[in-house]
Amino acid sequence: MKNRKPDLCWNAVNIGEDLQTLGLAGFEELKEYDDNIIQTASSASKDKILKKKKNKRRKKKKKPAEADESDSIIKTKKRKGRDTDPSELPSSKRIRNETICSDVDSSEVVTDGDTCQSVVEGMEAWHGLNVPTQIIQALSELKFTKPTTIQSMVVPPAILGKRDILGAAETGSGKTLAFGIPIISGILEQKGRCSEDQENNVDINKCETKSQEKSGGKLYALVLTPTRELAIQVRNHLVAVAKYTGIKISVVVGGLSAEKQERLLRKRPDIVVATPGRLWELIQEGNPHLSQVDDIRYLAIDETDRMLERGHYEELQKLLERINLDEGRKSSRQNFVFSATLTLVHEPPRHLKGRARKRLTPGQKLQGIISLLGITSPKVVDITQEKGTAGTLLESRICCTLEEKDEYLYYLLQRHPGRTLVFCNSISCVRRLTQLLQLLQCNPLPLHANMMQRQRLKNLDRFRSDSNSVLLATDVAARGLDIPGVEHVIHYQVPRTSESYIHRSGRTARLEKEGLTILLIDPTEVSYYTRLCRTLGRDKDLPLFPVDDSLIKGVKERVHLARELDKLELTCRRHHAKNNWFQKAIKDMDLVLDEKELPPGLSREAAVEVKRIASLKRKQLNALLSKPIFPRGFSGKYPTKTGQLQVPFVKAPVPEFAAIKVLQQMEKSKKHKTVRKPGAFVLLKKNKGRHYLKKKINN
Repeated sequence: MKNRKPDLCWNAVNIGEDLQTLGLAGFEELKEYDDNIIQTASSASKDKILKKKKNKRRKKKKKPAEADESDSIIKTKKRKGRDTDPSELPSSKRIRNETICSDVDSSEVVTDGDTCQSVVEGMEAWHGLNVPTQIIQALSELKFTKPTTIQSMVVPPAILGKRDILGAAETGSGKTLAFGIPIISGILEQKGRCSEDQENNVDINKCETKSQEKSGGKLYALVLTPTRELAIQVRNHLVAVAKYTGIKISVVVGGLSAEKQERLLRKRPDIVVATPGRLWELIQEGNPHLSQVDDIRYLAIDETDRMLERGHYEELQKLLERINLDEGRKSSRQNFVFSATLTLVHEPPRHLKGRARKRLTPGQKLQGIISLLGITSPKVVDITQEKGTAGTLLESRICCTLEEKDEYLYYLLQRHPGRTLVFCNSISCVRRLTQLLQLLQCNPLPLHANMMQRQRLKNLDRFRSDSNSVLLATDVAARGLDIPGVEHVIHYQVPRTSESYIHRSGRTARLEKEGLTILLIDPTEVSYYTRLCRTLGRDKDLPLFPVDDSLIKGVKERVHLARELDKLELTCRRHHAKNNWFQKAIKDMDLVLDEKELPPGLSREAAVEVKRIASLKRKQLNALLSKPIFPRGFSGKYPTKTGQLQVPFVKAPVPEFAAIKVLQQMEKSKKHKTVRKPGAFVLLKKNKGRHYLKKKINN
């Protein structure tokens, strides 16, 4: 090794209990990365090291032939009355300037000059991770003053050691920046190295061509995500972090204009964030910029376990086969694999038999991912908790019949308002609930795969902007979406796998904030709930969510009336659609038919009667919804004290009815019944509940 640093004096360090609990992941071996040694020393030793560096630089000044860019940087620091902006320096000088800034404490930076002062101030936690100054400046503007656990464990080995990373962390823990920061840092380093070689008249074939480097024509990194919304979100996060780097980032997803995305690719971005389908389509069409995909330096796959499932994303399998053909390029590529359920293994489906039904271990699952991606000696970082969900997440359940699910959903939305995300297992369920809740004036926002992409993005923006909005979604919104301020996640239907439950619930309780998830369970879903608890290692049932049974009567009245109105309007829509289609066909064929020859269906009189009944039902429903549901100061003990019978119902909830606080108070009081065996279908007797097992059990 050139310029080997002198041996340091090492002292014994006691290993605490916190470090022992992390296992091998808590230790990082001492390596020499690019002739730089990671050093941990006291402030006095830091001063000595800095003095030695300055003495070496002074000696180099005597030899003009051996002078490099570091001398010019020192000279600019010594000039008085001139402030140098890091963005105005050449890329190679900026990188050297970044290493200088990262090796010095914030107090030392103030004395050395103003070049790093605005960036370093208040961002001391990022210095030891060797993050470039431009990225730290962007992080400071985003108010990310310190890295999360997954970021602090992934960024150093990824930047310094160029290690492949397999990361598993709970939802909302900052996994996007955990792979985004090393990728941006690596691109900055490679661009700086090539420009430095060009300035020193080094053979330009050792790096990319000069025209590519100046125009940003090289495709350095590829980031793959399972959904379009997640791809757009990842792109926005990377753009915010790369604000002062000059790195171009584009997104390629389906559902939007392919011509517009091709125009964006003509600008030759350094990083492309994409979904596999549209990306493979453009590669097959011969897009010139995406033709460099075989020689990318960085590959990141978000939500990897979903992306690599058998039978899903066939385009991704073809893409991996293409980029792994050249062994030399495959070995030089740095890979990032992240997911919240990377090491979670669920039970195989019941229809499988023999060896196919054998349950994999987490190690076997990881080994399959490693072999499929062609990764060698990766660093595995797994900080997921035993229960799989975030530590600040409160979980609960409501047991009801299938017909009562609509009533409890409407009760939760009105009794405990807030930004709420409701998950369903099918698109038809989302559509039905959308119609029902629109009649009940809840203003729901649907989100599913059959919607136009523009409408999907518009509904997401509306959901983010309104603190009391309701989003009805399938699992297309379950993975990766970072929507701030989601207070409640309601599973209208029990998810079929434990991964889906973890990702759905992960839309709330992000970044160590509190959140609540509620399962609505009917008797036919008990088996799925039992298997979910068994996979997640839960030896006890989820606590029952407290429901004020005195308010359910008013809920039922409105929900039943809305259902009747929905059926009548659906009948009218079907009749009109069928009749309009037949009349158009008759007109196109220039035919004249009698009423007897028309297809069977509603007669004109019947259609008019259905419309009249629907109009009456709508007026009746609007009259109920116009009344206050739960006025302040109302007492249910004397319902006739105002001279007329009043039905209590929640319309204007007061702040103390926050769902999280209600559940926390119930757990503290310990008045709810605890069920040891998961899957026992129980409701509280005081809430007029019923026992549902294979048969009814009397209390």
